[in-house]
Amino acid sequence: MFRSLRAQLGVIFLGFILLVGGSVGATFLAVHAKSSDAVVINLAGRQRMLTQKMTWLALAQPDSPELTATIQLFEQTLPALLDGGSTLDSTGRLVYLPPAPDPELRAQLDTVAHTWADFRAYLDPVDAFALQSEAPVILAQLDSVVSAYEARAQAKLLRLQIIQLTFFVAALVLLAWGYALTRRSFAQPLTNLNIATRRIAGGQLDDPLPILGDNELGELGRAFETMRTEIAAARDHLESRVSQRTRELASAFEFSQEIVAQRNLSHLLGSVTDRARALTGSDAASLCLLDEGRTALILAASSERGDIRTMLRQPLQHHFARRVIEKGETVTTDSACTTCGFLRVHAPGQCIAAPLRTGETTIGALCVVRSNDGHFDSDETRALTLLANSAAIAIANTRLAEAEQHQARQAATLMERERLAAELHDHLAQTLSFLNLKTDQAQEMIAANRSTEAGNELNRMKSAISGAYGQVRAALVGLREPISTAASLASKQDLAEKITDCVENFREVSGLSAELIITDRSALALSHLAQAQAAHIVREALNNVRRHAQAHQVWVRIGRVNDEALFTVKDDGDGFDPQAIKTENHLGLAIMRARAERSGGVLAIESAPGAGTKVLATFPLAGARTNDD
Repeated sequence: MFRSLRAQLGVIFLGFILLVGGSVGATFLAVHAKSSDAVVINLAGRQRMLTQKMTWLALAQPDSPELTATIQLFEQTLPALLDGGSTLDSTGRLVYLPPAPDPELRAQLDTVAHTWADFRAYLDPVDAFALQSEAPVILAQLDSVVSAYEARAQAKLLRLQIIQLTFFVAALVLLAWGYALTRRSFAQPLTNLNIATRRIAGGQLDDPLPILGDNELGELGRAFETMRTEIAAARDHLESRVSQRTRELASAFEFSQEIVAQRNLSHLLGSVTDRARALTGSDAASLCLLDEGRTALILAASSERGDIRTMLRQPLQHHFARRVIEKGETVTTDSACTTCGFLRVHAPGQCIAAPLRTGETTIGALCVVRSNDGHFDSDETRALTLLANSAAIAIANTRLAEAEQHQARQAATLMERERLAAELHDHLAQTLSFLNLKTDQAQEMIAANRSTEAGNELNRMKSAISGAYGQVRAALVGLREPISTAASLASKQDLAEKITDCVENFREVSGLSAELIITDRSALALSHLAQAQAAHIVREALNNVRRHAQAHQVWVRIGRVNDEALFTVKDDGDGFDPQAIKTENHLGLAIMRARAERSGGVLAIESAPGAGTKVLATFPLAGARTNDD
């Protein structure tokens, strides 16, 4: 009946709304009528009870006030039943009754009214015989009225049931129609559409979509079919373009691998021009780089079929060069229209110039030229642009590699100087300081005619001079370099012995009290490099105490804080202000800090004038180990 799904669903929903509204309305009216019928039936039944009560009171208590009240209530209710009106219910509440619903019931109530007139006459004065003969008559009539009211109430209930059944059947019909409509017009078309869209999503674009009907879903299906055909056409076109681009990219990738492997800049530039000429089938190719002032292009390499070599310096004032260099555009033009000497040699013809760009910086241009009016297409232009991009990156990398090699050589030289300075400071300078002290002591002994003791001191000085000579020689020939990993597993006792020797030597030379405290021997589990640096730092710190601190007591403490070893050298000397020290005037402090940092450690100095000095060096432990004391 309706082609539109919206119209069909609207009819179904409207039908449900009407059925629900009708059912609710009918139920409401039936409940209201049933309540009214119950009141009428109750009052009609009460009339019979009142008749029996009046008969009994008239015979037993003719002078009772209750008889009068009962008569009044009966007479008030009977007209209300017949013509409608107000009366009192059994609770004394005022109620309104409708008139008799039909002529038959009205006739029965009229009969009751006539009989009541006779019955009322026998109540005052009381005629016992007449009352006894007339009471059954009026009671029978009232029973008939009650039965009539009940029959009519039952008929109303039956009609309500028929109406509700009719609504139920209509609802079932609407449900069946809705189910059929949903299955036929929604579920099955959506299933077919889902299957078709899954095929489209999976790339199966050859099978057409099924016809979904002449409705909204049918229009959606036709739209999907149009989309499928357009996607299939676009896919075919894209595949052809991808195949073409893949060939171009494969060629450019092969070339990029070739030029990236080049580390010599001149060879790289020659390879770029040779491959550019081969890739585009051109007669000649040239590569120009910007000069340092970025004011002109300098010919750096060329590739030609003949033996033509032209020295070129092309200023950037020409519009052609500005577009390539300043705007970063790939430009195609007639070679005769440029001021470039290289391109004009091959005129008449057509040329392409692509910028050599790395990021946002242009470093030069790559040109190819084809004589005899050989035009370049868009694919050749794109291929040359890709090649120029790869070449620019390779040129920048080659320049960067050359600069890094130069910097590495400079850094190696600087590191060697620093290493030599540290070695000379840690060994030769300390030995010279020791010799200076021993020289003063020997002079004092000679002056005091203590020749034997002076001779012993001279022997110690000779031994120290021999050791210094060996140290200087080893530093100069580079023998004191880091040892291999296999030799780096020095024991904890080796480092402890080194520190002990430093402290003992300090006591002997300075004559001061020095105490070595190892609170956690696991702090000695350092790498070989860190062990060597820690020993040097402790030795240098003790020498600084001897030379500058004017101390009486020195403490060397080795402990562990979390996963770091802590070496502390503390004295009770004069102290100083660390912020007031210039590092260039205190080479020892700078070398100690460099030694700590070289092995991943940190050096800190805590001091204040008159409060002594504390040198703290922390090093990461080689691994988490437990205390083996």
